[in-house]
Amino acid sequence: MLRFIGGKVRLCDGLARREVLRVGGIGALTLWGRPFFDSPARAESSGRDRFGQARSVVFICLYGGPPQTETFDMKPNGPDEARGPFRPIATAVPGLEICEHLPQLAKVADQYALVRSFTHEDTAHASGLYTHLTGWPHPRANTNPPASSTDYPHYGSVMGHLRAPARPVPPCVIVGGRILPQFQGIGQTGGFLGAAEAPYVMPQGEARINHYGTILSAGHGPALSLPEQLSPLRLTHRQQLLAQLEDQARLLEPRGRTHAFGQLKQRAFAMLTNPTLTAAFDLEREPDKVRDNYGRHFLGQNLLLARRLVEASVPTVQVSDIPAGGEQHWDLHYSNIFDRLKNDLLPQLDQAVHAFLTDLQQRGLLDQTLVIVGGEFGRTPWIDREAGQGGRQHWPRCYSMLLAGGGIRGGQVFGASDRAAAYPTTNPVGPWDLGATLLHLAGFDPASEVFDPLQQRQRRICEGTVIRSLL
Repeated sequence: MLRFIGGKVRLCDGLARREVLRVGGIGALTLWGRPFFDSPARAESSGRDRFGQARSVVFICLYGGPPQTETFDMKPNGPDEARGPFRPIATAVPGLEICEHLPQLAKVADQYALVRSFTHEDTAHASGLYTHLTGWPHPRANTNPPASSTDYPHYGSVMGHLRAPARPVPPCVIVGGRILPQFQGIGQTGGFLGAAEAPYVMPQGEARINHYGTILSAGHGPALSLPEQLSPLRLTHRQQLLAQLEDQARLLEPRGRTHAFGQLKQRAFAMLTNPTLTAAFDLEREPDKVRDNYGRHFLGQNLLLARRLVEASVPTVQVSDIPAGGEQHWDLHYSNIFDRLKNDLLPQLDQAVHAFLTDLQQRGLLDQTLVIVGGEFGRTPWIDREAGQGGRQHWPRCYSMLLAGGGIRGGQVFGASDRAAAYPTTNPVGPWDLGATLLHLAGFDPASEVFDPLQQRQRRICEGTVIRSLL
């Protein structure tokens, strides 16, 4: 009989189970209150540690918790209680196997690394997602709290605060809408750095969906554009007039407040008149063949948009793999788990991520783009037959992620799990170690500090350790 030790697993409702832009005005753009400047010289690299190689970081958030045993850490010889119906297949890397329903990703296994030993103790979606996107355990772990002004900021907010983009683009864009809007997008805010550092959130576009649930048109049009009657020249004239009025206002208000607002306004004008950025949001510019290659579904079209944002030099992009309405895709508690994986989730993941990695590689962008594919945790190493649900429950104690590009050495597996994928057996790492690694690859010292205006003190941006074996 298979037995798992490690505390109770909590489901989405918190009940314990068994052991276990479109721009509507300038205000919509005043979220990044730092002037543009060229990136400072990066610290000298030893050549092997890849410090600063990633110019962009892309989070592909498989929110809800994908099962490690049906994706990247299959256990065909595991205990009866743990095995699912899917079989592993060989990949382009000898000895490396992944799920049979990921055949396209199997062909490009030399481009990515698999980490099979992520582990932490938070079983709740909201606090787990917070840890995944900030690198810090939530003070109310194993709960679903709303976002707070005292939270740690999203990685994109931290990096944008420390180094503003060299071009007039937002430091961080969330494509597909914020995950968990009912909890104010926990983990996807500026946190204690303030609303001015929050990521720009691009909501899900309207879509036509057929009776099979397949998206026929993702509906992404120009998200950052001027009204048709307002040309860039007229906008410039308006800016000049506004500047004259503000010269008078500065005589009446404290300089610090008006200076900060001036920086916000300058950034907004710069982005509105940046044709590269405005064009990046318009998927209609892509050939039908390319759009078909990514897949006419939310994940596929959102990843295509992410590629366009990387080309436009956006430093951080989060792609939220959630359907319309914000419900998590990957929260596979119930007996239809294997049908959903086989018919929808795995084929879409396979098609979209394969197209994204291949596209980046062909365009010469993969080496400078760090891609992170994973969720806030994994799923239980048993199928929940006793409770009558038939699926897999939340399991943060061992789960997998796919990492590619930006200095990650492809074609390798880091860490290992036991025969049921229940616990790491070698090289356990936490979400904070992923954070240290991505910060390092993006050219930041994980030991750096930022000032918390709420607590009036310096705070470290990360508590993890760089996973150097991946580099």
